[in-house]
Amino acid sequence: MFIKKSVKTDKKTGKKYFSYQLVKSIRTEKGPRQKILLNLGSKLDLTKKEKKILANRIEEIISGITPLFIICKKIEKLAQFFATFLIRKESQINEQKEYHEIDINTIDHEQPRTVGIESISFAAIKELELDKKLKELKLSKRQEQLAIGSIIGKLSIAGSELAIYKWLKNESGIDEVLETDFKKLSLRKIYEITDLLLSHKEELEIHLENTERDLFGLKESIVLYDLTNTYFEGRPLHTKAKRGRSKEKRTDCLLITLGLVLNQKGFIKKSHIFEGNVAEVTTLKKIISELSLTKNPIIVMDAGVASNDNLKWLRDKNHPYIVVSRSKKDMEDPNYKIIKKSKENIIKGCFKNNEETGEIELHCHSTDRQKKEEDMQTKFQECFEKKLQKISFSKRKKSYTKVLEMIGRLKQKYPIIAPYYEIKVIPDKEKKYLSAITWDFQKNRAEKRFLGKYILRANQVALSEKELWETYVMLTEVEDSFRCMKSELGLRPIYHQKEKRIDAHLFLTVLAYHVMHIIRHKLRNKNLKYSWKTIRSIMRTQIRVTSSMKTKEGKVIRIRKTTKTELAHKEIYNALNVSPSIKPTKFII
Repeated sequence: MFIKKSVKTDKKTGKKYFSYQLVKSIRTEKGPRQKILLNLGSKLDLTKKEKKILANRIEEIISGITPLFIICKKIEKLAQFFATFLIRKESQINEQKEYHEIDINTIDHEQPRTVGIESISFAAIKELELDKKLKELKLSKRQEQLAIGSIIGKLSIAGSELAIYKWLKNESGIDEVLETDFKKLSLRKIYEITDLLLSHKEELEIHLENTERDLFGLKESIVLYDLTNTYFEGRPLHTKAKRGRSKEKRTDCLLITLGLVLNQKGFIKKSHIFEGNVAEVTTLKKIISELSLTKNPIIVMDAGVASNDNLKWLRDKNHPYIVVSRSKKDMEDPNYKIIKKSKENIIKGCFKNNEETGEIELHCHSTDRQKKEEDMQTKFQECFEKKLQKISFSKRKKSYTKVLEMIGRLKQKYPIIAPYYEIKVIPDKEKKYLSAITWDFQKNRAEKRFLGKYILRANQVALSEKELWETYVMLTEVEDSFRCMKSELGLRPIYHQKEKRIDAHLFLTVLAYHVMHIIRHKLRNKNLKYSWKTIRSIMRTQIRVTSSMKTKEGKVIRIRKTTKTELAHKEIYNALNVSPSIKPTKFII
C-alpha cells in the first residue's frame, strides 16, 4: 500500500483540486494496476516519509501485524482511523456457512460499541414518525441522521452537546444502526443540527402531540401544568437568565425556567422557556392561551400557579380546573370517605361546597403525610430552638438591636415553624444590650398545621371524591418528567453561553423525553416499571464488536457482530416489539 496525490479538474469551473488516496497495486489479466482503496481527503499534513509510514501501519492493522517499533501518536491515530474506515468499507454481509481452519491464539476483539439503547430508541423514533417529519421539514439525509443521533445521544449519556459529540464518535454504534458513519463528524455539526431542530420547534411539538395521541388513543380530557428551573455554570448571555429561587438550592447561579404542559398519560403537549426569576402565577395565561385545545379539558396545577386571579381567569374562560389550596382552613371532624387504602397509607376525603367561589372543595387527610409532617415539625422545632439557645446564651454581651436582627433572619430561615413561636427579646435597663430571650411554642396551633391535611379546589368537575383526588395526583407525572430531564437526560447544569445554544439544549432534552416516555409507557403496559436509568444500564451491556483471527493459510478474518441478547435484553425487546436488525459483516485479507 502507498499514498499518492491525485489532481483533478472541475468540469464546470475548470478549477483544479487534489486529494490523497490510499492505493494498492494488484495483478490483473491486463497487467499490474492500481486499486484505490480509500480517499484520505485533501488535508493530510505529513511529510513524504510519514505518509509511507502511515500506509505501512494501515496495512499492518488490517493484516493483524504487531509493529516492531513504536511510531508517533499522530500517525498511529490516523492509521487506526483510516484502517477502521477501510475495514468497514470493504466488509460484506455473508450469512452462508463458511469454514476456515484458524489459530485460536490469534483471536482478538476490538472496537466495542453500544447498540442496545440505540436500537430501542431508534425504533421509538420511527414509531413517532419523527424521521418522516424531519424529511418533511426539508432536512437532508445527513442532517436527519445527525438529528436522530443527537436525540439518542441525549438519551444514552445524559450529557452536554460536547459529550454527545464524543459519544457519537467513540462509544456508540448508532452510526451502524443508522447505516451511516460519524467518524469524521465535527462538533460544529452537532451545534448546527440542534439549532436547526430549535428553528422547527413548533412544527415538531405539534407533530409529536398528534402522533402520540393517535398511537395511544389519548382522550386528553386532562391537562397538567407545572414549572421548574435549572442553573448555569458560567456567565450566560441569555436575556432570560436571572437570579431567583433555585429548586436545586443553587442560589449562586443564574437560572432559567422551563414550563411543561402534559396530558394525563405524561406525554408533553407543549414546552416554554421563561425567565429564571419568573413568578409562576404570571405564566399560566400565556401558556394556556397558546394551546390548541379541541375540547375543554380539566387543567390540573400546583398551588404556586393557582393564584386567585388565575383561577378567576380560568372561570371566566370556562376552563374546569383542579388545584391544591394555598391556605389551610379549619377541617375539624369532616365526614371522611376512604379514597385509597394500603398497608403504609390511608387517604380519606370529603366534599364541601364553597359558596363564596362556587367551587367544590375536597378536604383530604393522609396518614403517611401526617407522619411526614410530624417528623418535619419535630426537626424544625429542634433546629429553631437550638438556634434560639445559641443566640440567648453567650459569655459576651450582645447588642439588643443586633439580636433583633438575628431573630428576624432566623424567622426567615424557618418560615414553616417560626409563626408558632412567641418570642420575647428582653433588653437591659438602658436598652443597649440583651438581658434575656424567652419563647413559647404554641403547640395547639402547630398541631393543626402538621396534621397531614390539605384541600383540593375544583370547579365544573363532576367527579367522585376518589376520581378528583386521582386526577390531582396525576400532577406527579410532571414532577417525574422534570426529575427525568434533570437527572437522567442531563438538563442540568447548562454550560452554554449563547441564547440560541441554551434554548437548543433545552429543546433537545424535551425531544429526548418524548422518545424516552414512549419507551417507558410501553414497558409499563407490559408491567415492566423500570426507571430510564435502569433501562439504560440493562441495554448498555449489549454491544457490537469486531473479532479478528488468522487462518492456517495466513489470511486475517474480521467479523463484526452484535453480542447475543441476554434474558434482560429480550424482556425489553419483546415488550417493545423490537429486535436488533444490524447484520454481521465479514472482511478477509
